[in-house]
Amino acid sequence: MSSTGIYRPSEGPLNQGDILVAPVARTAAADFWVPDRWDRIDQNEHIVSHPDTAAESGETHFVLSGLTLVMVTSHDCHHDKEWNAERARLIRSGHSAAQAEELAESDPTLDRTFQASPLVPLSDIEPDRRGNYEAGRVVGYFPLPEPPDRSFPPSVVDLTYRCTIDRRAITARRWCLAPQARDQLRFAIARFDSFRSFQLAETIEEAIGKSIADVSIDSTRPLAVNLILDDGSVLHLVQPPIEPEPSGRSRM
Repeated sequence: MSSTGIYRPSEGPLNQGDILVAPVARTAAADFWVPDRWDRIDQNEHIVSHPDTAAESGETHFVLSGLTLVMVTSHDCHHDKEWNAERARLIRSGHSAAQAEELAESDPTLDRTFQASPLVPLSDIEPDRRGNYEAGRVVGYFPLPEPPDRSFPPSVVDLTYRCTIDRRAITARRWCLAPQARDQLRFAIARFDSFRSFQLAETIEEAIGKSIADVSIDSTRPLAVNLILDDGSVLHLVQPPIEPEPSGRSRM
């Protein structure tokens, strides 16, 4: 994997595709089972029980946690939704845009959380399976080449491990994804969460030599675009995600 065109310097507000050092956690069973690929991630074991109810109800929780490299998977609109709303409210109340942004930025309660998934080094994947992970053929994993500063090895983002993190718990941001790579990440997330598999090759081959007679978009499924071909057949497409408009937020 080449890192050319994949990364850009770490700067600006929190974005989908940012690579950070952050704490992660997940619930577990009493035996604290850990898949091999998560050995580096699940570093600490915790037993949590409420002193007033645990004895009566047996309500005990088992938690695994660690500090690791993660990639932000939630969309930028989620990160700044409350901030944008508060900025707009302050402007309507008479503040200048600059004042509104400063006041919104100083509010510690706005947009505190984001979702992220940990990076798993390819060396932690079984040798006979690494090629498929590296090529992006395994649903639920997004491949990453080694960055220019070699701060982490070739890895995959494990989308099967996703957690909610408070942005104030971030200790360092290493890299951001370039726009084209971020589109590929969104495709990988959509593929894992919603689509699972795509049957593109055969459908596209069948459309070769035909003309588009009409285009329709179902208002109940705005992501889907239907191309009606000249022989009456229909080619179903999915609209790619677009880059969100800058929110005005300049800090992480």
